[in-house]
Amino acid sequence: MKTILFILFQSLLIISYAQVEISGIVITKKGEPVSGTNLFLQGTYDGCTSDSLGNFHFKTLETGSQMFVVSFVGYETTGIPLEIGNSNISGLEIILKEAVSELDEVVINAGTFEASDKKKSVILKPLDIALTAGANGDIFGAFGTLPGSHVVGEEGRLFVRGGESYETKTFMDGMLIHSPYYTKTPDLPTRGRFSPLLFNGMVFSTGGYSAEFGQALSSIVALNTTALEPETKSSISVLTVGAQGSHAKRWKNSSLALTGELLHTGLSNKIFKQNIEWIKDPVIAGSTLMYKRKTSDTGMIKTFGSFSFNTSSLMYDNFQQSVFHDITITNNNTYLNSTYNELLGENWMINTGLAINFDKDKTDLSEQQIFTTKKNSQAKVSLTHFTSKKLTTKMGVDFIHYDYNQDIAMDEDFLLNFSNNQFSSFVESEIKVGGKLAFKAGLRAEHSSILTETNLMPRLSAAVKTGKSSQLSVAFGQFRQNPEDDYLKFSSELSPEKSTHSIFTYQYKKDSRTLRIEAYNKDYSNLIKFEDRYSFEPGNFTNDGFGYSRGFDVFWRDQKTMGKSDYWISYSWNDSKRDYMDFPVEATPYYISEHNLSVVYKKFFTKINTFGSATYSFASGRPYYNPNNPVFMADRTKSYNDISFGITHILYLFNTQTVLHLIVNNALGFNNIYGYIYSDTPDDFGVYNAKPVTPPSKRMAVLLISFLL
Repeated sequence: MKTILFILFQSLLIISYAQVEISGIVITKKGEPVSGTNLFLQGTYDGCTSDSLGNFHFKTLETGSQMFVVSFVGYETTGIPLEIGNSNISGLEIILKEAVSELDEVVINAGTFEASDKKKSVILKPLDIALTAGANGDIFGAFGTLPGSHVVGEEGRLFVRGGESYETKTFMDGMLIHSPYYTKTPDLPTRGRFSPLLFNGMVFSTGGYSAEFGQALSSIVALNTTALEPETKSSISVLTVGAQGSHAKRWKNSSLALTGELLHTGLSNKIFKQNIEWIKDPVIAGSTLMYKRKTSDTGMIKTFGSFSFNTSSLMYDNFQQSVFHDITITNNNTYLNSTYNELLGENWMINTGLAINFDKDKTDLSEQQIFTTKKNSQAKVSLTHFTSKKLTTKMGVDFIHYDYNQDIAMDEDFLLNFSNNQFSSFVESEIKVGGKLAFKAGLRAEHSSILTETNLMPRLSAAVKTGKSSQLSVAFGQFRQNPEDDYLKFSSELSPEKSTHSIFTYQYKKDSRTLRIEAYNKDYSNLIKFEDRYSFEPGNFTNDGFGYSRGFDVFWRDQKTMGKSDYWISYSWNDSKRDYMDFPVEATPYYISEHNLSVVYKKFFTKINTFGSATYSFASGRPYYNPNNPVFMADRTKSYNDISFGITHILYLFNTQTVLHLIVNNALGFNNIYGYIYSDTPDDFGVYNAKPVTPPSKRMAVLLISFLL
């Protein structure tokens, strides 16, 4: 459970045991009150948000010279020096200044949701992700509450707008993360490896993304790590599933942050009845390292390292073959990333990066063993030229070397391996016309050594402001992705899969309210097609598959109407069909639910220092293959429903600031069914019997106690 170590980082804490009260009002230049403003003492957990009349007040134990920080989306962040003594500070009047470049100028945002603290197109902040009920502190789980995502409960990965999970790629500071998820166990969901609180911005692009990024047919998740740590600090967390610890050290121009965790689900599995026969309860051990150094006023080196180990063992019911297998899965993963950014004079910026990802899986299946090793290394250089305030051009090259090796020890050994060198380059320019129009055009080129192909992919987008608070955006682009390892290990006589995106977006944003409506169409071609997934026969794997995905998404967020409450509603409709893999005809894939709805509600209860959240998720029935039905993929599961809660309480224990965090998933115990597995052979009456695929437990709860040292 990688979750909240520095919970309620800057805006949601009010410590009732404090001695000095700070109060005042936040207004605009016109004298209008600003509600929902974040106010906090820099480097502390003391602060609050302004109410519906712009008033604020909170208590603190801090004394001496402090920096009082005030921030609100669309306005310039303000720092006010305060000298705190023994007396209350009242009557502060803070006047916010509009960030003109962000409010009045058009921003191209078709297909993009951001989770940063600065951009105008902010949808979710890192803190939102950490505290979204049902997301379990998982980046991908929180993005699953946004429009465009499909609920695929047995997977835990992102499925976006009719695309499979492998069609979404994850990047950190512009560098590819080859294995962003923990290793998956059959029919059980996985989760992301990284805590959202490691990052100051997260971009979830559901399509039409920049030419800088490639090898993703559907979408990308771009994670941007934080700058220097604000102060030296430590924390220790105890969970019902293990323990976590962290320490951050700040020097003048550099910082070092270390985290570690050891998680064991044994106690949780005993408390909440499992429909899984665990032989060895899942165990995760991991650590991260982040070192950052300012090389100049405009230069920064960031180095990130992640090391993780996880293992589990279970008795798996292979219903298709009417046998039980004892399966043990062990994974070791290392990810290293180092980037350097610097301004070169007044008009140029350079971004460089190196990344290494090593992933090793060992699967013990009864008397058989499968060893899978993946090695990925990347080097990237990009340059940005600021020709003027209205014209920016970015260009770059990157090189990725990938080695895949799989050793299968059965009655006889099988060795499957391949290597690929991927060369890519891109150029992209954006021009703004009068602050009301914006155009972006890009071109990406990719060459694969194993596929011996070079491809060019154009990307185009534009936006026009229709009012001070609204705009229209459009995007078009071509995207290619090499076939998955499971196909390339059998055949290299293939071509990249291809998709073409067309997107139309309307967005209205005013007074902490956001309305976003987006329609899209995706055409797929060159998809992998085969008759036998495990065949070595020449010609078994082809690029004859095709498909389409079309639909619309609606997103509404309101952080003002209900005072200290915050809620968002997202709805997606999708129509998708494919003729790929071993499909006999064009049909809707198993992971597609036509309707997806999420309602997320959050509220901070000032008097009791408690933050509450609730999430309702709905998805219409998904198709599944029923051999008793002559119509392929014609059956549907029942609808998916889930209501989850999260509660965070802040207090002092043993003179130490402490956070209590409780999450409860599927609190009402809905009997969700993700699909059905059918026997390979019929019974005496010629009927193929079925077994439902369900969550491992009906409900789940996790309690976390963090001591902020």
